[in-house]
Amino acid sequence: MTDIRLPIGTWAEAFVQFITDVFQPVFNVISMVFGGFYEGVDLLLQAPPFWILILLIAALGVWARGWFFGAGTAVGLLLIAGVNQWANAMDTLALVLVAAIIAIIISVPLGILAARSQTASKILKPVLDFMQTMPAFVYLIPALILFRVGVVPGIVATIIFSLAPGVRMTELGIRGVDKEVVEAGHAFGASPRRILRQIQLPLAAPTIMAGVNQVIMLSLSMVVIAGMVGAGGLGGQIVQALSRIDVGLGFEAGLSVVILAILLDRLTASLGAPSPKRIFARSAAKAAVAGAPANRVRKGLIATGVVVVVAALAITGVVTSNSGPASAGPDNGDKKDLSIAVFNGWPEGEAASYLWKGILEDKGYNVTLEYADAGTAYVGLSTGDYDVVLDSWLPTTHKAYMEQYGDKLVDLGSWNEDAANFIAVNADAPIDSLEELAANADLFDNRIVGIEPGAGLTDATEQNAIPQYGLGGMNFVTSSTPAMLSELKAAMASGENIAVTLWAPHWAYDEFDLKNLADPKGALGTTESIHSIGSLSFTEDFPTLSTWIKNFTLDSDRLYELENVMFNGDAAGAGDYAPIVEDWIAKNQDYVDSLTK
Repeated sequence: MTDIRLPIGTWAEAFVQFITDVFQPVFNVISMVFGGFYEGVDLLLQAPPFWILILLIAALGVWARGWFFGAGTAVGLLLIAGVNQWANAMDTLALVLVAAIIAIIISVPLGILAARSQTASKILKPVLDFMQTMPAFVYLIPALILFRVGVVPGIVATIIFSLAPGVRMTELGIRGVDKEVVEAGHAFGASPRRILRQIQLPLAAPTIMAGVNQVIMLSLSMVVIAGMVGAGGLGGQIVQALSRIDVGLGFEAGLSVVILAILLDRLTASLGAPSPKRIFARSAAKAAVAGAPANRVRKGLIATGVVVVVAALAITGVVTSNSGPASAGPDNGDKKDLSIAVFNGWPEGEAASYLWKGILEDKGYNVTLEYADAGTAYVGLSTGDYDVVLDSWLPTTHKAYMEQYGDKLVDLGSWNEDAANFIAVNADAPIDSLEELAANADLFDNRIVGIEPGAGLTDATEQNAIPQYGLGGMNFVTSSTPAMLSELKAAMASGENIAVTLWAPHWAYDEFDLKNLADPKGALGTTESIHSIGSLSFTEDFPTLSTWIKNFTLDSDRLYELENVMFNGDAAGAGDYAPIVEDWIAKNQDYVDSLTK
């Protein structure tokens, strides 16, 4: 390979930084508009009792496709409610509707432009090719920087990802209209705008609706990815299930996504399906420019207006009915609402976060746990979208994040001093040190199973342990923490030797019979501390809680005990840790009481 490298990545980073510095006020406005649109739709979906919404959607299904589909719609939505995913499903549906509506508003005019201008078509085609082939995850990086964490970057990434089929199908539909019909319109003296409105769009409607269907389906396919940047909903549930290897939660959330997908697909497909009315409209359009198509367009506009007015009134009514005085918060000078960022796949942080959630909600706080990857969590803390994270490993593992965002964060001190990174093997493996691993690589299938590529432990393994101990001949497999734990579980069950990157404290040490390989060269770093890191305004917003967290300590024995009941206990498979932690708090009441004195 040549040493010459094109600095394309550097140029892209510089460009994103430039538009962030120059146009941040514009992006703030867009974020406010998109966020407000989402909150309005979500409020409209969440406010009514679930059974009322099920009846309304089922009635829509009966009107669109008949009684059989209406009954299936009711059963599917009742199943979502039955597995306690209704609120998450409505969050996801709101995100899909908002992203799809905006994508359609953008894509249909672009498709019309491309159909009427060969130049525009030639310009748009490579852009659309780029948008369709670029991995969807890539869109999240600039979206996260420009629009901060939460639902808005998920909406933006979804819009970009789903835009292309709307443009392509609109162009295809208009270009596919019979030229003789268009020429007839010209012969009767119709203007190009009238021909578009009364001939081309009505006749191209089935193809355009097929594009709308694809836009909605692609939007729904993005919900899991959106969950990685704090969008919540069913995507957030699936990300949590993946981080915990929770098959039950993953299946329930995944099944809910499937039900929504079938429902949206069938409803939108029915709007574009041929019918006697549409066939008659085609014949009428060939006979005359004016007439039935124009009437149908006018009726459609009237119906759309009615829907918008009803929706606006419904939102106004919901807001009015919920505009009473807020319930009292903690009487100690702190704000009531607290957002705790929780790293996906980090059990010690999840345990500490649930512990504090249980403690604080008893004192009147409204605590929300926001699951995110480490990078996303630090971005959210730096912008104030999250209030605190309880799982920052210092001075090594999360050093890069603190160097990048440290001037916008507050270190609230450490609560555990025993954190450390290791390469662990099964306890009966014939080696005890990293110095012996290279010579016995074949016993471990010549591989080390790692976690996420961007993790600090992964970096320490690649940059330090592998070169220092001559492990370059081994295959270092990076994937995710859940994948590593799954591989570890399979190897232990079959009695195979396995080497994995792992850290303490972690419940895997109690679940499996493992030992850490000695690291005489200190390649993986020394023992670290687990710190609580707050946003820049945290001590101002939560003066009392800041004092509690600064004094917070949780030794490894007590942490292992809490992790065991959460992740390995009899009730762990349910996926709801709140009652498990509540029971643990009751058994350790003296210790818990000491945390808030």
